[in-house]
Amino acid sequence: MATDVAAAPPAAPPAAPTGHPIGFWFIFWGEFAERCSYYGMRAILATYMAKELGYGEANAGTYMSFFIAACYFLPLVGGYVADNFFGKYWTIVGFSLPYILGQFLVGFPDTTTFVIALGLLAMGSGVIKPNISTLMGITYDQQRPGNEQLRNAAFSWFYVAVNIGALLGQLGVPYAKDHYGYRAAFLVPAVFMAVALTAFALGKRHYAVENVRQRSAAATATAAEKLQFVLRVSGLFVPVMMFWAAFDQTASTWVFFGTTYMHPLDLGVFTVSAEQLQFANAFFIVTLTPVVRLAFSRLAAGGVNVSPTRKMFVGFLLTAAASGILAFAGSMAAPAVEQTVLKDGKEVVERVVDGAGKVTMWWMVLAYFVLTVGELLISVTGLELAFVIAPPAMKGFVTALWLLMVWGGNLLINAPITRLYPTMPPANYFGMLAGATVVAGLIFLAYAVVVKPTAPSPAAAPA
Repeated sequence: MATDVAAAPPAAPPAAPTGHPIGFWFIFWGEFAERCSYYGMRAILATYMAKELGYGEANAGTYMSFFIAACYFLPLVGGYVADNFFGKYWTIVGFSLPYILGQFLVGFPDTTTFVIALGLLAMGSGVIKPNISTLMGITYDQQRPGNEQLRNAAFSWFYVAVNIGALLGQLGVPYAKDHYGYRAAFLVPAVFMAVALTAFALGKRHYAVENVRQRSAAATATAAEKLQFVLRVSGLFVPVMMFWAAFDQTASTWVFFGTTYMHPLDLGVFTVSAEQLQFANAFFIVTLTPVVRLAFSRLAAGGVNVSPTRKMFVGFLLTAAASGILAFAGSMAAPAVEQTVLKDGKEVVERVVDGAGKVTMWWMVLAYFVLTVGELLISVTGLELAFVIAPPAMKGFVTALWLLMVWGGNLLINAPITRLYPTMPPANYFGMLAGATVVAGLIFLAYAVVVKPTAPSPAAAPA
């Protein structure tokens, strides 16, 4: 007699993973260590050039601007090389090696070696910059398809890694310099970069699979389309050069000003020098980002929707206010006295202000606070706006274009402008920067009001 056996129900498909891919953590810690390396080195670079190498503040400010400009021009090369030849992983690994060598060489007090070191550092930092975040994004697209919320969270954590790494580097490397000298201090970023490369390289099998040569012609914008887009957004992008010019002087003239005219910041347990105070930007980024987001969310909930271009205009005004704060502090400080000192056989001109004539560094803390809010409103909002108004085939091109504004701000504005700093009272110099930033903001706003740049979709909100 036959026995009826009930068919077993089909097995349920395995649930799609919802957590972060394993590769994310290798990228996170690699980026953290690399930012410790880059910002730690950058924190002492200007004073190293001005005092240790004997270049003086004018030349040091110019050379610092050239270096930062190179770091933000070379991402164009990095994106092209990765897309067309080696892929993102091998581009990052390959260019990390000269990056480490540059960190090792930069502390040798020889002009030729120093120039070679800066070239290696700019090449390593610049080429890596556009590739690591993009590799992370495509890893999520492949391994967590459709989970945009998880990918957005990953980019938020990535931003945290960048800024906490910067904070620790900007505190630690100047401390090492003050206690052990420049040569030993520059070895700290070299070690961090070696750690960054090791952490990133170990995660290779957990990253996205790259098909370098399988590029769809349909997804590539023509040169004419790119030119048309550049012309369309030039009124938005070009004024932002002035923001980056004012912002990136935190690594040069702000350090010179704080060192000469301000008392070190006494926090009881330890004191903070002008070089170390560069960590304030990263600290305020981490702490203020959720506050700024909450503020605009509350405004939106109350029916007040602030457009991206208006946010950015407020950012221009805040950036100008930060320079204005330093101008006011400079007006309260005693005039500096110039003296020539002999260092390693070279005559170096230094400015000296006695203790009674200096002002508190809390003015610079306030300036960093205001500047950081301005950065959040311009840098983050501007990149998002650019992506919104760009055609789908040009999203990657926009990232490179945005980074070029940092290059332009340093090469075209800061390189000549910072040479004026030693020749002008700081109140006049920073007042000039504040005025120029306001003018740039007004040009930006006028363009936004007249042209009203929007996304290609008719549903896009007006500027």
